[in-house]
Amino acid sequence: MEREELDLLLDGARRWFAEHAPLSERVARFRQGHSAPVGSWDALADLGWLALPLLEEADGFGAPAGACFELLRLAGRDARPEALDLHLLLAPLLVQLAPELAAPLSAGTLRLAMADLQPGAEGPRWNAEQLSGRTGALLGVEHATHALLPLASGGLALLELAAAGVSHEPARWVDGRATARLQLDRVSARHWPGQAGQAIDRAAAALVADATGVFEAAFELTLDYLKQRMQFGKPLSANQALQHRMAEIFCDLQQALALTERLAQEIDAEAAGPWPTLPVAKSFVGRRVLRGVGALIQVTGGIAVTEEYRLTHWYRRLHVNAQCFGAAEAQLNRIEVRRQLLAA
Repeated sequence: MEREELDLLLDGARRWFAEHAPLSERVARFRQGHSAPVGSWDALADLGWLALPLLEEADGFGAPAGACFELLRLAGRDARPEALDLHLLLAPLLVQLAPELAAPLSAGTLRLAMADLQPGAEGPRWNAEQLSGRTGALLGVEHATHALLPLASGGLALLELAAAGVSHEPARWVDGRATARLQLDRVSARHWPGQAGQAIDRAAAALVADATGVFEAAFELTLDYLKQRMQFGKPLSANQALQHRMAEIFCDLQQALALTERLAQEIDAEAAGPWPTLPVAKSFVGRRVLRGVGALIQVTGGIAVTEEYRLTHWYRRLHVNAQCFGAAEAQLNRIEVRRQLLAA
């Protein structure tokens, strides 16, 4: 994909996000949940975004991970409720495993949710071509038709959410998006041995891109607020202590952007992984990015913790991004310090 084509795509995405249920509208009805508008997935398919990461042989656009990440950063800035992040990173893997899924994925008739698998958790069991047991919390379950389940055995399962034997235990994430745990009783599903690790890593990479967009938007909103909010006859931005604080947060934002860019390059270079930057970037989300947005709340003041202000919603979304598919501590344990130092 040429840079000019990508710029046109991103300009169109900005306009679409601004015109279709922007975050400011969703904040006003947050107590009813952070839901995707009806028909939004059809619109995403019509825009061609769902076919973006698929190869041209599969009637896709063959966009590199860097292009997908830029779109996901825009979606993160608007805290979109649709699980576009999971779709863009996991669709290429699914099409590689089952090429016949390309058409329904591109058309938006196959919409993915994915269950987290915490370290040491038993999760569902695959036995005699059927799944039984209880899943972890699903991300992207609203409007999803299928769920991807990483199994403790290392396998990856894909099942229909409406299949016989699937019971839902609905709940909500802290940011208001819908989630659910599934109780499975001998459910028929597709199963691919040894693919759980790559699926989890792809989901984690998607959340890194989304979190970077959230961080960018939160920083810009706070900077504008400090320039406009007057105190004792001068803007808050004239306060040197706040300037120092914002400078530190800006450095964290630049590191997050650099890590995201490098992660995308690694995915493009080796689609099957491993991607050495992933554990660094994902742990950075759980530690520095989350702390950075927390600091933005502190410098903004009391309004930042109200549900009428966007900053608190971004902060809650970051908590979900930080915990799902590898929290900071788990990702730090994956980092091979010697190899990282030698590669630097």
